[in-house]
Order: sequence, then structure tokens, then C-alpha cells
Amino acid sequence: MKPHNFTRTTCACENCVRCCKRQPGALAAGDYERIRLYLQATDNELQSKLCASPGSIIKRIDTGRTERVGSITPRMHKGRCVFLDEHDRCSIHAVAPFGCSMFDTHMNLATAHPRSVWMARSNMDADYQQLRRVLPYARSYKPSVY
Repeated sequence: MKPHNFTRTTCACENCVRCCKRQPGALAAGDYERIRLYLQATDNELQSKLCASPGSIIKRIDTGRTERVGSITPRMHKGRCVFLDEHDRCSIHAVAPFGCSMFDTHMNLATAHPRSVWMARSNMDADYQQLRRVLPYARSYKPSVY
């Protein structure tokens, strides 16, 4: 997968933090290893903080078919992302998942769309989907429009 060249967002306003309490941002290919190294966690330790999410519905340009691309997200614990601390700050901010670090609630469609396309392609990665298959399925999926 070709690396992205998107600029990281820096917003931590109430609207953006609300996402951490509704549906944490998804990991993209490569995020798992960066987070694991940052936390100095074993695979079992990190996997206990993640779950398999239904992901995105996409329309493939090559076939015209609509399909779902599953994703990996941080688990919810007591109504919040497992990485959100008691002061509403991200404990892994330096290596936050692509779905957190590259999107915010103020982003317009022209900025968000290419990021969404890159992420959907990233999540089709075979290793990513193999990891997703060993994780428990999300029980708190709450998609919404911003």
C-alpha cells in the first residue's frame, strides 16, 4: 500500500472528543504495529484493547459493486475509547489511529473524501483483515452523520 501524504489534524474540541465517546476512529494498515511499539505491548495486550468493526460501505469503481470493508477500532469501555483518559485526552495521541489523527468533525467533504478512499484501500490489506478476524466483534457500533 502506498503511504499517505495527508496532514494530521490537531483538533481536540468537544465535538471531536465526542467521537471518542461514540465510535473511536479506525486503525489503518500500519497503525497496529506503531501503537503496539509505542505502548511496548504484547500482541495479546494490544488486541485486548481492539475490536473488529463493520467498517465502511464502498462502491468499487472497477466492478461497480457495493461491498463492506471491515475495520479495526479501539474498544469502548464505560462509554469511551479505551485510550481516552479521565481528562478526555488521548493516551496514544502521538500514534493515534488514522481514523482519529487524519479526520476531525470540522473537515469538509473535499478534504475527507480522499482520506476515506485511502483508508478503505488500506483496510483491504490481507494482513489487516487477518488481524481483524482474530478480534472480537464490536458491540457498540454507533455510526452517525456529523
